[in-house]
This record gives sequence, C-alpha cells and structure tokens, in this order.
Amino acid sequence: MSVRPSTAHVKMLVHLEQDEDGYPPTTEESLWVLPTEGGLFQVDNIPFFAWDLALGDVVAADPEEGVWRFRRVIRRSGHATLRLLLYDVAEVPMAIERFAMLGCLSERSHIPGLIVLDVPPSTPWTEVKRLLVEGEAEERWGYEEACVPGHAVSVP
Repeated sequence: MSVRPSTAHVKMLVHLEQDEDGYPPTTEESLWVLPTEGGLFQVDNIPFFAWDLALGDVVAADPEEGVWRFRRVIRRSGHATLRLLLYDVAEVPMAIERFAMLGCLSERSHIPGLIVLDVPPSTPWTEVKRLLVEGEAEERWGYEEACVPGHAVSVP
C-alpha cells in the first residue's frame, strides 16, 4: 500500500522511545491522518515504528508549533500492525505477496528488509500468526506485533 495523501490529509507526529541501541532510528514518526468529527483524526497509513497504533484508529492530537502531536487513541479500528524484518531483502516481494493473499496491506520502509503490515479485522488472525511463526522458524524474518487488539502484544 502506498498512501497518496489528499488535500484533506494532515501530518501527525508520534513521539518514539529509542532503546539502548538507538532503535527505532528516529525519535518521532510522522503519520498521515484525516480530520474527523469533534476535532479527532483517523490514522490513514500503517505506522512503521509507533507502538499500539493501527490503520483506521481514531486518535486525539494537540496542535503544537504548526503540527499535530499524537495524544491518545480514542477508538480502535480493529486493525493490527505488524513489523517484519526480512533477512534476505530479495524476499521482500514474496513476503508482501504471501500476506496480501491473506488480505493484509503492506508498506516498505527506507530500512532494507523492513516492511509493516496492516491486518484488517476481517483477516483470520490464526492464518496470519501461522505464517508469521512459519517464516520465523524458517529464519526468513523476525517480527514484532506492534498493535494487535484482542491478542497478546509484544512490548518494547
């Protein structure tokens, strides 16, 4: 998936905590959001590094120096956000296709081998989890569950 922002889209910044190794590679992530009712926003791209956020979530943000800063999630969309780091960059298209066959959208990072996945609520979680575990067991990728409503989530 590649977001093609419209004139209705605005940017929202999400503060990120870096670990002792400097991951994620930035202290803020910029997300496309769409203004909704009551001064709220709907997340309109898959977060790469933010924890506990997913495509379609409705969030509150505060204006600060000409930008919107994420404050909190107001309403969950039911979507999940996963991160995959493929050990062989040449396998990225194959991984994207395998998850797309399950109904997942994806975006590629500027970091070689890193992709993020959106798992819609209509996609069977057991099938996604099976594929995640299979790829990890085959040493094709490592993965993180960044936002998985209703399921166990790994925390940073």
